[in-house]
Amino acid sequence: MKTGMLQALTVAAFCMLPTAAIATDMGGDPLTLARVIELSSASAPDVRLAITRVAEGEAKLAGAQVRTLENPKLELNAGPRTGAENSIDVEVGMEIPIELGSRRSKRVALAQAGIQREKRTTEDVRRQAVTAAVGAYYRVLQAEEQLALALDRKKLAEELLQIAKERHRAGDVAKFEVNLPLTEAARAQSEVSSAQGRIASTRAALARTLGLPSAAGLKVSGSIKERSFFDAIHSAPGLAKRTDLLATLAEVEASRAAISLAEAEKLPDVAFRISYKREGDENVALGGISVSLPFMNPRQAPVQEARVQHQRAQLAAEISQASIATEMEGAGSAYTAAVEAVRRMEADGLVLQQENESLAHESYKAGKINLSTLLQLRREALETRREYLKLLLEAAEAGV
Repeated sequence: MKTGMLQALTVAAFCMLPTAAIATDMGGDPLTLARVIELSSASAPDVRLAITRVAEGEAKLAGAQVRTLENPKLELNAGPRTGAENSIDVEVGMEIPIELGSRRSKRVALAQAGIQREKRTTEDVRRQAVTAAVGAYYRVLQAEEQLALALDRKKLAEELLQIAKERHRAGDVAKFEVNLPLTEAARAQSEVSSAQGRIASTRAALARTLGLPSAAGLKVSGSIKERSFFDAIHSAPGLAKRTDLLATLAEVEASRAAISLAEAEKLPDVAFRISYKREGDENVALGGISVSLPFMNPRQAPVQEARVQHQRAQLAAEISQASIATEMEGAGSAYTAAVEAVRRMEADGLVLQQENESLAHESYKAGKINLSTLLQLRREALETRREYLKLLLEAAEAGV
């Protein structure tokens, strides 16, 4: 019992550590996907709270392991006896409670079932925390790719502006041919600023999912195109090992243990009594038992309540199982479709977009097309790349 209590207190103490102390392990290295999973499974706020509930269950188990919930009672009475002879009468008695129906073992079983339920729930909370963190991680990667795209747009706009200025000085083009790239450069700079804001926002969201006190200096490394993690998830056997289903099944077991304890507590309260009296010159020793009579309160309500809770837990488990099966089926189909969309874009859309963009740029330098046509083709190319980044994020979110 002492060991269990020590473990519970140790877990609770760890969970109460300042978040900043946990974050010190990060150092200055960029966060990889593996590191994000590790941090979120250990230090996400909801995970830390869930772990404390396991520690609470350990403490309840320590309380359930006592022999009886009621302590023995000692009664002492004394008083003067007056009459032909004066004396002092003394009475000492002790009442020792006796639990019927194996209440102690059933209390322990209920506490253990509660611990198992909290552990399963913690695993499910950890799964959800990892899901949220991985999604946030990929949104940061997408935001960084969007920034790179915006910077590329800005660089090309500046190059076009330089070409237009040279042509204008040579008298080959009108003034508006210079204004067009100026406008494009301004729009590109605006997109850069917007992308920088998205990076800050997505990094802050990632820091929150990891339980970090600040997103300052937070960096990530990895590729939004990497899908091996999601492929492994969707190829693994699922339903029987889903943590949310295991948590509902653990609740069923806990409610069954509660019924057993409630039925045991219906039995009468029994106590063994011993007493010693001294009345005048006489000594009297008595022994006996006391039994509660369940006339006013037969204690049937707690049993009925526990049974209804058990029925509800069973129904919740059935609903959860059906819901999870449907969810997994839909998620698998969605992920397959999202990956196929990415592959089609990579195989056809991106290749043609890059070729058209390169040809258009060379044609403009050679004077074969005007700037308006080049900018239109450039916008279509940028839109294709934005759509590609959107498809990559959709595939990642479907994979999670």
